[in-house]
Amino acid sequence: MTARNFGLRPGLREVADVPEARPPDRRLDQLMHVRKQRLSRFERERNEAREDWRARRRDLAALKRRWCGARDAAQAQWQAARAAFSDMVITSGEFKKAKAVYERMKREASQLRVTWQEKRQACRAAGAVFFAARLVVLQAQRQQEKLGMLRDAVRAEEARHGQD
Repeated sequence: MTARNFGLRPGLREVADVPEARPPDRRLDQLMHVRKQRLSRFERERNEAREDWRARRRDLAALKRRWCGARDAAQAQWQAARAAFSDMVITSGEFKKAKAVYERMKREASQLRVTWQEKRQACRAAGAVFFAARLVVLQAQRQQEKLGMLRDAVRAEEARHGQD
């Protein structure tokens, strides 16, 4: 019996070298997942910036309408007072009162214009924030697309080597 097994006990055989299957490398998938979360955050920030900018533009447009309305009302009041004085419908005292009212209305319109200019600067800054956030999102989307293409190329290469 030992002659047939060449001195080895039955059941003890040499193990064949079979390469172990390597676990798939998930680092690229993990990186893509993290980048996708980051992209979602960037998109959320971009959307918030867009909504802030739109709200500021709406407020700015409303303020400009108020300013223009106040300016036009002051001009209309002053022209009416001058016309009435020229037609001798009102006295010089009433004309002085009308002039004082016109000056007050003009100051209010001027203050509205100053407020509008301040809000315009804030609105422009909000627009710059939005476009910067938009650029960040576009860059993150390009990176995500490149990572996806890289992952697909790596998987195709692994599959090709697995067939050899």
